[in-house]
Formats: sequence, structure tokens, C-alpha cells
Amino acid sequence: MITDLFFYLCAIPAVLLCGMSKGGFGGGISILAIPLMVIAIPPVQAAAILLPILIAMDMFALRNFRSQCSIENLKIILPGAIIGILIGTFTFSYLSADMIRIMIGAIALVFTLNHWFKKRVTQGSKLNKIKGIFWSAIAGFTSFGVHAGGPPISIYLLPQNLDKKNTNGYICLVFYRG
Repeated sequence: MITDLFFYLCAIPAVLLCGMSKGGFGGGISILAIPLMVIAIPPVQAAAILLPILIAMDMFALRNFRSQCSIENLKIILPGAIIGILIGTFTFSYLSADMIRIMIGAIALVFTLNHWFKKRVTQGSKLNKIKGIFWSAIAGFTSFGVHAGGPPISIYLLPQNLDKKNTNGYICLVFYRG
């Protein structure tokens, strides 16, 4: 793998996409990072390779956004995230590489369809505890397994039209891995 040119042709853009997204450029484009790497290597290996890079990025993001978080949203999404992470802890070992690939594709598809077809909100939507817990549980699960918690939680957070810094702050704080 280390000497495989195709691996590097997939891995280098994946890492760059993650970095650009964490830096505030390209929005949720980092959702493409894991699928891009999965073309060359198994999904669990791709997630393992990206994990140290994502942790380092998160440490810098936490430092930059620590004082700009929505406590109200955090109170809603943190319990759901913990539930999703616990479900991932006990079930992830039962998933095959192909099931993980399908999950990654489904996340990307649902996020894209939601983005295209969801009615645009001109004013920020209100906090919704049920939606917040549901989407944060999905995000916790997907973040645990393949570092793809950003798209599910974005489905809940983006309609609120929060300040960009505020949104990045608590997504990074909880489980934004993509």
C-alpha cells in the first residue's frame, strides 16, 4: 500500500479536502474524503489513516472556536451523539467492508438529496429536540465508524441559519469528522 501510486492519488486529495473543510473553505466537501480513499483501500483502513489527521485538525478548531458555541444546541445534540457513539461501539464490528461502503454512500446520498430538495428556510428554524437527538445520534454513529458525522448533523443545524463561526464551533466540539 505504501508504495502504491493509486493510494496516494486518492489519499492526498482526501486529506486536502478534509483540511480545506476544517479551515472553512468548501463547506461539507470533506464528505468526499473517506469515499475517495475507499476506492484504493478498505473503509476501516481509510478511517484509521484519517483519524490522527482529523484529531489534530479538531484540536486547532477547538482552540479557535471554543468561545463561539451554541449552548442550547449543544444540550440537544450531545445526548444524541453519545447514544450514536455507544451504538457504534457495540455494533460496528459486525459490519462488513461492503456494508460500510454502502453506509458511506447512503450518507452522501441522503445529504445531497436533503440539500437539493429541502425547502430553503429564510429565517432560522427553531430548535427541535426530537430532530436534534435523531440526527446527532446518526452523526455520532457515523462519526464513530467512518468519521462522517458532519453531514447528518448538518441536516439538523443548517436550517437554523446559525452564524458560520458558531456552527463550526459546536460541530467541531461534538463530533464533526468530515
